[in-house]
This record gives sequence, C-alpha cells and structure tokens, in this order.
Amino acid sequence: MDQENWPDNANVTPFPGHPGANLNGTENTRLHYGLQADTTPLLAELATTMHSTLERCEAHSLSAAAKASLRGYVCDPALLSVEHKQGAADNYRRHLLYAAEDRSFSILAIVWNPKQRTLVHGHSAWGAAGVYEGNPYCESYRLDEDSRQAINLRHNMTYRLQPGDIATVEPGIDDAHRIGNDSNSRCITVHIYGRDLLAKPGSINISLEHL
Repeated sequence: MDQENWPDNANVTPFPGHPGANLNGTENTRLHYGLQADTTPLLAELATTMHSTLERCEAHSLSAAAKASLRGYVCDPALLSVEHKQGAADNYRRHLLYAAEDRSFSILAIVWNPKQRTLVHGHSAWGAAGVYEGNPYCESYRLDEDSRQAINLRHNMTYRLQPGDIATVEPGIDDAHRIGNDSNSRCITVHIYGRDLLAKPGSINISLEHL
C-alpha cells in the first residue's frame, strides 16, 4: 500500500471526529446520554440487546458479549441513518450513536473515506468492532524489546476485512493495531466500547505512534 502521504492526525468536526482531534469549539450540544438524534429503530434494538447481554456476562467475557451482540445487526442496511454515514474530508469521522446512561458502554459508527486511517493504537477498555460497509484493512503490531531494553513497534500482519467481519479488543497495548481504508470507496465500521465516550470522547485509544 502506498501510504506515505496519508493524513495521520488532523482536526475534524463534531464529537470530535477522531480521538486526536482538538476539542476546542467542537462540542455538540445535541449529544446526550441514550440514543442520539437520527439513530434508527434497529440501533435502539442493538443498544437494548447490549444492555441485556452485559447483565448476564462476567467481566472477562465482555468483549465477546459485544461481538455476539453485533453479529445480528452489523450488516443490516437499516442499522444506520443517512446522517451517520457521512464522512469528513481530512480524516476519518466518528459518530456517537448511543451512550449508556449507566456509563457502561458507547456505540459509534466510524466513516472512512479513501486514504484515511488511524494511528497505531491499543484501547483503554474492552470492545468489539464490525464492518458495516466496504473493505477496510487492519494492520496488527507487536511490541518487541531490543538489546538495550527499548520497546519497538513491529508490523506483524495485515488483514483485509469484509462486511460482517467482527473483531474484539481488550484493554491494553498487547493488541496494537491500525485500521484504514486503502480502497476507492467509503468504508463504515460500527464499534461498541466499554467506556463513557460522551464524557470523555478521546479516552478509548492509546496511541503508540511514539514508539
């Protein structure tokens, strides 16, 4: 992939659009706990399903529970409204769809226009992500310690994703990865994270680009 000139960290608008965006002046007063404006009935059903699943699950299985909840919804065209399929010109765009009132989880849609990607990162909480539209890729990385006991980031493998594919994430940096779109068309993914992203929109990613 020819990625040398791809943007890594630009400011985009409301929510903020991605975890590294500048929050100054981007607060969206329409956001609140519960379902956001313009969400669909099917998204409401997914949120209810996720609440029911969490009530039955132990802490060690929450990411698997999120994956199971997503499976019946992520490929359904009725899951997202037109408003939540809109991207941004300068970087990928996140849309907050649902923020649980008990602060237990959040649901996002992320829209990737061509040549948009994340930084290499881990996560601060459990989660699951599924492909709604398009064919994004995921690069996995490992952390190696050299003879000087310095930690280095090493590319491990690249996966091509298909609509309906769902992956889980665990807290920490052992599962370091980058997601991006190197196709000529839009990609959309749907994410469930065990964080209150309404209160702290940028809290879910742990950037590893400094390694």
